[in-house]
Amino acid sequence: AVALALSGNGPLAALGRGDSPSPAPTYCKPAAQYPAAALADSPPPVTDTRGYDVLAYDLDIRLDPSAREISGRVRIQLQAVDNGTQNSLTVVQLDLVPEMHVSEVSNASGALPHRHTESQLEVTLPEPLVAGGTATFTVAWSGNPPRHGSFSAGLMFRTHDPGTPTDTSDDVPIVANLSQTWSAHSWWPCKDHPADKAQVSLAVTVPDTLTAVSNGSLLGITTPELGWSRYAWQEAYPLPTYLVSVAVSNYATWSESCRTAEGPPVQLEYYIFPQDRPHAEIDLEPTCDMMSFLTSLLGPWPYPGEKYAQVEFKWIGGMEHTTASSLAQLLFTGDGRFENIFMHELVHQWFGDSLTPAGWNDIWLNEGFARYGEALWVEHRYGETAFQEFMADIGPQGHPELFRGDGFLSDPFPILPNTLVYDKGAWVLHMLRELIGDGAFFTFLRDYVNDPQLRHGLVTEADMIAAAETAAGRSLDGFFRPWLDTDLVPVVSHSLRQNGDGTFELTLSQHRDPLFEVPVPLVLHTRCGDERFTANLARAEEIFTWNLDCAVDSVSIAPDGLALLRTLDSPPPRMQVNGPAPNPVGSAGTSFMILLTRDTELTVNAYDTKGRLILSEDLGLLHGTAPEGLPIAPGNIWDWVPAAGDQLPSGLYFFEFTGSGERQVLPLTLVR
Repeated sequence: AVALALSGNGPLAALGRGDSPSPAPTYCKPAAQYPAAALADSPPPVTDTRGYDVLAYDLDIRLDPSAREISGRVRIQLQAVDNGTQNSLTVVQLDLVPEMHVSEVSNASGALPHRHTESQLEVTLPEPLVAGGTATFTVAWSGNPPRHGSFSAGLMFRTHDPGTPTDTSDDVPIVANLSQTWSAHSWWPCKDHPADKAQVSLAVTVPDTLTAVSNGSLLGITTPELGWSRYAWQEAYPLPTYLVSVAVSNYATWSESCRTAEGPPVQLEYYIFPQDRPHAEIDLEPTCDMMSFLTSLLGPWPYPGEKYAQVEFKWIGGMEHTTASSLAQLLFTGDGRFENIFMHELVHQWFGDSLTPAGWNDIWLNEGFARYGEALWVEHRYGETAFQEFMADIGPQGHPELFRGDGFLSDPFPILPNTLVYDKGAWVLHMLRELIGDGAFFTFLRDYVNDPQLRHGLVTEADMIAAAETAAGRSLDGFFRPWLDTDLVPVVSHSLRQNGDGTFELTLSQHRDPLFEVPVPLVLHTRCGDERFTANLARAEEIFTWNLDCAVDSVSIAPDGLALLRTLDSPPPRMQVNGPAPNPVGSAGTSFMILLTRDTELTVNAYDTKGRLILSEDLGLLHGTAPEGLPIAPGNIWDWVPAAGDQLPSGLYFFEFTGSGERQVLPLTLVR
């Protein structure tokens, strides 16, 4: 998903059609203004190790906009699997919020025992299933869906009313969902985990003045009773629960057949609020060009035989529902200013929808690839200068601390909203491209997304790295690990020497542990003009030699600021927290070293992996300290010792340090 910031980052200024659009803004405010505690109210469901794999969901729901109610039945087909902890499956554990009422669970033989407590629905099978055995049952439920999850969304009942309560003519209903990350179970019973992709069919009955859109292909429209219409949709390819979509309103619709660069034509469909159609026709005009560009880059549309729809809803951004992206009303301005959001959601059809991360910790495989897809579109449509401006916006210009303190890309916290997974993810891909070259990089993208073992399935970070290494023809461990597993950036220095034979030697050195493999942009200032090169630095010190016609007077490292690195003369970060040491942490506790460039009021909060606050402490005013490596002012060592009587179990925790607009998150592993 991508969403606009209504404050802090602000919506983009208007752009003419000839201007290059800025990066699709995310809902994340600057990190220091968006505390992780905001996510604590909707913890994730239990993990995927439940002893079964869902094969298919057959949903048949009724939406009553006037009552803001959903009712329906879902037929669930599953297969028992060996999860290493039990010999057979007797109880199926589903996810469903307590606001939903379960009236019946049954199979072909009759009612099944079930228990619905908190956000879990447990169904007892008539007989144990061994691995490979299948079972099918149906759950009937109803209720008023609550606001849920990181974006306070779920299934949303709204109207077109722009704020005119006395005028009922514009009170046309809008019903739509946004379920990322784990809010599908806020409106229907399911196994709400991205690792369990399943076939999905969805029939939805709505008032007959409205149109209902969902994933896949429309099988038919019927009239079950006077005043109501039933739309039956079916998705032919497996998808995770968070990508199951329903959108309902009095849509104006149109379509076109898009001839793509590779593969058969794709049917493009548009479902737009009638009053927004004039603007939407302008804003969505590039869709076929986008589709053609992506198929030339990535291969054929990953959902052959199915449409790609863009569907308007009332929210603050976009969501990449499979074959039916949802787009906020405020995006349709008639001047193309949000073009990149439309591209972002389209890129997701390959990265996120077809290739779905097996766990939310790998969310950057969705968002980083979609963000870099925006960049590639800008490069293709608007040229190199616009591309560089785009990368600066999502890199050094937009993140002057170069993502220091924002957490680790391989295990981000929070999952969403979090600009780290978008912007640093895109920058890792950009640096990979610089490192291995365009030929290998674009081979990697195409081969990765079309790998028959991964396509329409699950991916991990290791899968992605393996594909990159195959394209590069070498190990990339030295490149990926520091960028993904730390929030550090390389610190580089250089020295220049002219040899007697006319060659010039540039020595590049790294001053950071761990060592990075990093492309270093260089400008050699010669008496005949500037020469630009990129040096791939992988060791503590490397020598690069050039044979140039003119003497080199000096060298600049990344003079355009388009690099995730610092030089020795770069100013230190305003706040840097080192530690914890030791880590893992036992009963004796651990220490953090806090380095500051100025006096700062500091607070530390700690969260468990479900986003629950487990510690909050005001550290008071801490004095500024010297840069790293010089004497540290006393008092900036903070010790944390688990209280003797607390109930904190062993596990992973995140310590968030905030103050004066700065934020840093560090993981800590507690071992009891």
